[in-house]
Amino acid sequence: MTDRSLLKYVVERLGDSPPAQPHTNELVLAAFEGADAVNAALEGSAPPVPNPDATPTEATGAYLTSISVEGFRGIGPAARLDLVPGPGLTLVVGRNGSGKSSFAEALELALTGTSARWAERSKVWEQGWRNLHHPTARIEARFAVEGSARDVEVRRTWDDSAELAAGITKVTGHAATSLADLGWSNGLSSYPPLLSHNELGRVIDEKPSGLYDALAPILGLGDITDAQRVLSDARTRERDLLRGADTEAVAIKQAAAQLDDERAQRVAGAIDGKKWNLADITEAVGNTGTAVDERSVLASLRGLASLPPVAHDEVDALLTQLSAAQAIQEKVSTSSAGRAKATADLLDAAIAFHTSHESNDCPVCGTTNVLNFEWARKSREEVERLRLEAADADAAVRAEKQLRQRVGALLARVPAAIGPTGDAAGVDLTAIRAAYATLTTVPEGMPLSQLAAHLRTNVPPVTNAIADVMRLAKTELEHREDLWRPLGQRVAAWLGTAPRAVSARQRDKDLSAALDWLRDAHDIIRDARFEPIAAEVQNIWATLRRDSNVELKTLKLAGMTTQRRLVLDVTVDGTDSAALSVMSQGELNCLALSLFLPRASMAASPFRFLVIDDPVQAMDPAKVEGLARVLDRVAASRQVVVFTHDDRLPEMARRLDIKATIIEVTRREGSVVEPRIVADPVKRYFDDAMALTHNDLPEAAQRAIPGLCRVGLEAACQRAVTRKLVASAASHADIDARLATPTTLTTWLALWLYDDAGRGGDVMEGLRKRASPGAVDAVRWCNRGSHEATGQPVVAMVREAETLALAIAKL
Repeated sequence: MTDRSLLKYVVERLGDSPPAQPHTNELVLAAFEGADAVNAALEGSAPPVPNPDATPTEATGAYLTSISVEGFRGIGPAARLDLVPGPGLTLVVGRNGSGKSSFAEALELALTGTSARWAERSKVWEQGWRNLHHPTARIEARFAVEGSARDVEVRRTWDDSAELAAGITKVTGHAATSLADLGWSNGLSSYPPLLSHNELGRVIDEKPSGLYDALAPILGLGDITDAQRVLSDARTRERDLLRGADTEAVAIKQAAAQLDDERAQRVAGAIDGKKWNLADITEAVGNTGTAVDERSVLASLRGLASLPPVAHDEVDALLTQLSAAQAIQEKVSTSSAGRAKATADLLDAAIAFHTSHESNDCPVCGTTNVLNFEWARKSREEVERLRLEAADADAAVRAEKQLRQRVGALLARVPAAIGPTGDAAGVDLTAIRAAYATLTTVPEGMPLSQLAAHLRTNVPPVTNAIADVMRLAKTELEHREDLWRPLGQRVAAWLGTAPRAVSARQRDKDLSAALDWLRDAHDIIRDARFEPIAAEVQNIWATLRRDSNVELKTLKLAGMTTQRRLVLDVTVDGTDSAALSVMSQGELNCLALSLFLPRASMAASPFRFLVIDDPVQAMDPAKVEGLARVLDRVAASRQVVVFTHDDRLPEMARRLDIKATIIEVTRREGSVVEPRIVADPVKRYFDDAMALTHNDLPEAAQRAIPGLCRVGLEAACQRAVTRKLVASAASHADIDARLATPTTLTTWLALWLYDDAGRGGDVMEGLRKRASPGAVDAVRWCNRGSHEATGQPVVAMVREAETLALAIAKL
């Protein structure tokens, strides 16, 4: 999950200093949510906006309570290393080969699934991981976890024949089934609590970029780096898409320019460098591959290839009807109906003449005074009678007229595709035009019999000409399609990505602006957040480098991506130099510890413990003293467990009066390993007090004995209270605040008894109920004995106070 404080800074800075390109704000915020959110923003969808004020799911903090090992490396039968789950320093000592480092490596394997001892070495280093004396292998680490009265167990087991990597890890307790459930997976890489001897050397052997990467996560730089990577990956995809589309566009234009095809020429003309007229290209190709311009060669060829055939059924029907109409005409012309029609027509003409000229003389024979009114009346009656008689003849005339119209409509169906002039891409249209011209040329009033003969004679040539033209046009089309098809398919495929490639140009600008903005923000955040860590590294180095003439001057993170590095500059006797080239091995180890401790001790770390294996090697006595002081300082707020075969570190802790639990690990025959406490901070106070009772000291000096016992009781209370608070739901900030409240033995006892340091007045009554009968007297003696003689038997009081302390601390 993105660091909320980092995200809040990003949101505020976006408001104050937005990116140069539009819509880039959304891309910056989406980058912290991942690739899917960035893709949604690029597509115009509103990505989920992260809420910087949301309460993050914090990793569960934990102290280490024990490490149990069986059948692993130097440990045969099951052995358990018990530890005090709370702040403090524990030194696990033992000679080389005693098995102490097996505990450290077992913890590392349980938590990480690997070991720095073998990680970068050949496979042969892993082959001896099983103990020779005990084939069954098992590792179990127990942790006191915040908010849980039950320890969390991380157990790793193997079948008897399994390889090291085949171990199965199981997590139980605190409603967790995996390290991820506890929120520890990311913490192991960001705030590693384990520093093996191999890892100690590797910290310095790392490349500058490796040191940068080790420190970046705790500064929140990992979140920015991840966001940058998401944006960079998205920009790479856009540029790859655009580059591919540009390259293909150039190739298509070149290929199209060489092809004698109007579609190809239109495509070539629509591609002008990085400017593409996609609408024109799409129209040129079309969904069916047809050109849009109806005057084009392709359109002409397609028209000729699909010429409508002569409707032979219609022609046959017309021929049949022409023959029938001709027969009716012949019949009517020789029938009374025909004569009646002719007579009626003649009388109609005479009546029309008489009416229009008002003459009574016959215009035909010249007879005078015959066309009078009575003649006209009788003639009209005769016409009406004759018309009834001539109805069949009229019907025949109308039928002929309609039939001639239908023949005319048939002959007018000349396909537009053949056109009046010119040819289409080599298809000769002379014959078909001539055939249609002959067919459609019919003299006005051509007798029906001749009209029928005209159709029978001239329709077949048209039919044959249509077939020839269609065949030639189809052949030419197929030839052109064969030439065009590869390019057409290529253009169609390119059109599938070209529209997105066009918009990729703007998306590339938006993504570049987002990356530039994050790059600037990265440097500002890096410098601001690293400053306190660098200061702490300097403080630790100043303590560790005792008697060294090497002074650490510059410690900063610089660059990013492939140029990222940790800058380490020093002065040697006041002369500038590069750090790693002038330091001794002991100084390098001190520098590695200086880099490790601030990182592992960050407040955001879920691990309240640090485990360091063999850090003393190559250190001179002055640096061992510096190491002891640094570890003591870190142990004030962290559980620090150090494995060492070097007696100088525990001896230095005793010499400096540093409170430390010292556990000695011994190994007997058959790989039987036994950890044993040889010095405990609580017990040591009473051991020292008892030692003083055997010395012939002045009375004033003997008053130091109750003081030692009082401090021992306070240390026991602190341990018990810490254990109780860790098992409760209290955060470590609350724990620190609670432990800072008591200032006297009585208030410490009240905090232990009642969880309330303010109930000091109830302590004695509580001790009477929960402790031995002499506990009350012992507490009073511890408080008063440092200031005045009490008359109490000193040895008895020391024993009584020790009994109470051991009961409180459960030792």
